[in-house]
Amino acid sequence: MSTGTSGDYWKDKALPSVFKHDLLKRYLPQFGGMLSGQSHDKRVVYLDGYAGEGRYENGEPASAEIALRVASHFHAQRGVTVEGFFTEAQPRSFERLQEVVESYRRRGVLAHAHRGEVDGVLDSVIQRAAGRPLFLFLDPCGLVLPQDRLVDVLARQRPHKKPVPGRWGRAGG
Repeated sequence: MSTGTSGDYWKDKALPSVFKHDLLKRYLPQFGGMLSGQSHDKRVVYLDGYAGEGRYENGEPASAEIALRVASHFHAQRGVTVEGFFTEAQPRSFERLQEVVESYRRRGVLAHAHRGEVDGVLDSVIQRAAGRPLFLFLDPCGLVLPQDRLVDVLARQRPHKKPVPGRWGRAGG
């Protein structure tokens, strides 16, 4: 069971959430913009492994809705599909998450809400991302996904992919 998600957690964001959300707002649009051209079908896959409710009770977006907003923008403005997978284990939080995801699906965003732990969908999401850029957002409030499990899944899915030295570090590149 996740810790930190009961009681008043969803009334408003706290400092760790502010940092996490700022990271998503800054990095996810850049990731999608840079890497969507490397996909044969202009598609990027995104997994939020601990999505929570998607939106705070005061109406502010949480991590899932931040990602869904980016996906909506990319779909409308650039013709890029960000296929989002959002997992949440807690039943009440999942119900609220599902409502947020469905509201974006009605607007044409390709998104899926899954009730359960991230490990239960990780293999299928990795397979779905074959040949596409993949953004894994694994920011747990409780127990983390074991690193050896993550390394194993990624190694099996992308066995021939090796980093290109200096590819991302060149000035102007």
